[in-house]
Amino acid sequence: MTRKLLSATAAALFALSSATVVFAQTTTPATTETPVPATTPSASVPSSAMPSKDEIKTARQACRQDAAGQGLKGQARKDAVKSCLQQKYPVLAKRKTCHDEGKTKGLEKKALRDFVKQCIAAS
Repeated sequence: MTRKLLSATAAALFALSSATVVFAQTTTPATTETPVPATTPSASVPSSAMPSKDEIKTARQACRQDAAGQGLKGQARKDAVKSCLQQKYPVLAKRKTCHDEGKTKGLEKKALRDFVKQCIAAS
């Protein structure tokens, strides 16, 4: 008896999950928009403005692909990605420098945040 109940429950769950997948696939509208031409993130963001997380992520992926294309591995790859990002977004390098400087001064939390903002603005 329990075996039949378990089999029926499993069959119902499988049917429900299959129907959900089919439903999800059929209700998604087809996109007919023309693709936006890709631009380099550094060209669209002034060097003094902080880039968004998505822009940084996209730039980091591009830098990783460049490093992989050059066949770099290990520390050489990490260094290449880091320098690539610093070239695309100099403000990130400045932010890191200001953050490290604030940490050596013993600043934490809000004081550190304020110091970094002031430090970046001063440059």
